[in-house]
Amino acid sequence: MTLSAVLALVLMGAFFTVFSYDLEDAIFGRLVATEADRRPGEASVVPSSMTTYVGHASLPPWIQESVPKDAPLSEREVFTRDHGHFHVAVRPDESQGPTRYVVFNTTQLTSTTRHLQRTANLLVTSALLALLGAALLSRIVARRLSRPLEQLVSRVQADATPRPEEDGGIAEVRALAAALRDRDTRIQELLERERAFNRDASHELRTPLAVAQGAVEILEQDPPSDVETFERLRQAVHHMGLLTEGILWLARAGRTDEDCELVRISREMAALYGGPRQRGDVELVIEAEGEVFVSLPGSVARVMLGNLIKNALAYTSQGRIVIHISPDSWSIRDTGVGFGRVEPRHTGFGIGLSLVERLARRFTWDMAISPLEPHGTQVQLTWPHET
Repeated sequence: MTLSAVLALVLMGAFFTVFSYDLEDAIFGRLVATEADRRPGEASVVPSSMTTYVGHASLPPWIQESVPKDAPLSEREVFTRDHGHFHVAVRPDESQGPTRYVVFNTTQLTSTTRHLQRTANLLVTSALLALLGAALLSRIVARRLSRPLEQLVSRVQADATPRPEEDGGIAEVRALAAALRDRDTRIQELLERERAFNRDASHELRTPLAVAQGAVEILEQDPPSDVETFERLRQAVHHMGLLTEGILWLARAGRTDEDCELVRISREMAALYGGPRQRGDVELVIEAEGEVFVSLPGSVARVMLGNLIKNALAYTSQGRIVIHISPDSWSIRDTGVGFGRVEPRHTGFGIGLSLVERLARRFTWDMAISPLEPHGTQVQLTWPHET
């Protein structure tokens, strides 16, 4: 609005300046034409500074330079450097006699430029006052418009639904608040639908998983001859149980006061998924100076750490997998193909990594994945410090 006020003042100033000059020239031109067309015997009503010359040679030299000898009937404006400002009416004689010239010396009457110069300070002061008023008005209007928007932004940032009375009586803000309320309603409906699906799916999966786990426990008493196949079955059933438990936790609301031991759970998950692999070309190492306790349910820790260890083993054919546990973070580094470098048929790490990411957000943990050079991947989990 301030820029608009400045532009308007500039345009208005230019318009009035041009208009003043044009009006002044029109008046002087009309006066000199009236004197030139006056009939003999009529009284002159023009100023005494108007002089009539007959013949081009009778004109003052500074007028002769600007008015051609064969100039047609017209009124002309003549500017001279040293003699002033003139208006000249040219009246050729119809009988081929000498041309008559009426010269009006308007040097003393031309006041537009001097008047503008004298009143420049007044114009600048008026412009500044006008800009100040425009700025004040703009601030008042902007404040009236922005206050409801600021309240709206505050409630949106606080994850609260905008109240109808916070529209400030402005139709556009009222429409925006209504759209945000409708959006929040749809989001809540989608979230509740997702939670309901997670609860129902997880509960439905628990029954067949319990049967499968019972069968595995029975087989463990008398293991079959195909030990490798039985071990894969046992791991798959256990992994399905962890996935189901993780999905159930995503459907739960509220916080938990449970604590868990990250080092012990990391060793447990490493033994479950990495025991047989350590006899091959992959070495799985856990680095920790002592037990680390975090505010996290043990079942959730098993889901998160178990999936990360399983993924690292799945994409590492040789080298080392190092799990480092400190009081501030849990990380796993491998020497596999590296994140983002898998073959086209293996475009990601599956539902396991997605579940870990969502559980991390659920418990306000941070998860970072970065590639290592020349190859490999590092995944790091960090958690907020207790206050």
